Amino acid sequence: MYTLLSLENPLPEQFPSFYRDGFLFLQARHLLHQPCRPLHYLALINTETGLADARCAVYIRDGWVVSPCTASFGSVEFSENVPDAAVGQLLEAVVMSSKKLLYADNKLPDSGIRLVNYPDFYSPNQAQRLRRLLLKAGFTVCYEELNQHVLVDSRPFAEQIQPAQRRRLRKCQQAGFTTQIWDKPDVDKLFTLIQKARHRKGLPVTIQSKDLASLLSNFRDVCPVFTVQNGEELVAACIGIRVTPDILYYFLPADHEDYQQFSPSVLLIESLYAYCQQHGMPWLDLGISTSRGVRNEGLIRFKRQLGAIETSKFIYEMRF
Repeated sequence: MYTLLSLENPLPEQFPSFYRDGFLFLQARHLLHQPCRPLHYLALINTETGLADARCAVYIRDGWVVSPCTASFGSVEFSENVPDAAVGQLLEAVVMSSKKLLYADNKLPDSGIRLVNYPDFYSPNQAQRLRRLLLKAGFTVCYEELNQHVLVDSRPFAEQIQPAQRRRLRKCQQAGFTTQIWDKPDVDKLFTLIQKARHRKGLPVTIQSKDLASLLSNFRDVCPVFTVQNGEELVAACIGIRVTPDILYYFLPADHEDYQQFSPSVLLIESLYAYCQQHGMPWLDLGISTSRGVRNEGLIRFKRQLGAIETSKFIYEMRF
């Protein structure tokens, strides 16, 4: 019922069609946008439909085979209809291909493969099955991140959050702050805000200005920039990535140091929530609140006060 397809550095037209829209980070245009090479793409092709019912893409980075190279996650995406034996066949091919890549690059021994999985709530049944099959195949859990997301329904955002955050939201509104989607973002201005905010919070800057410009240029249809403004001044901003038709991911949030007492991120997140309502997206992914498994209690508490639900996001490794 399935044939295994294996491609190295494929051209855009060589990628098979997937059985559904699928995760943005495993679509051909995003895989090709990630800078590491070689790119090795594997898929299970349904012989009846000609579509890929399962897929995985890996790269070499820093002496390891990784999935993704640069994205929130990579790993393996597959249909619920694919039997365990077929997924196991794909995993075996991923491991064999990874070893060949590392041998060719003279990176063995003391290396391996690392798969960053999507948060469990994205696809709960598949995430549970994949965890079981990866452990059976010899992978181990390197660490577990805590992910938090908000369920979007017909209720106003203010009704879902706790009183302390409701007061902060009202404070921003009373100050006259406005929200909008930045149709033609000034990348330098946006990057400066992100850079300063992350330095202030002791966080690494995980994207460079040129890469931010490339992201917003090549993925503007699925990466709107949300802002909070006080008149002409940029108070807070983030990128909302439409990872799937149902999930909006809160990416690279940043606020201006002069407005910390207002907590403008609450107003910013309300604008993402409204966007989800308008576009029929039931989940707003607020991202991880840990770093390699180490909890950020302040961030966890902040998101909980916004009504966030906690799920796991696993990172798997196999050392060769």
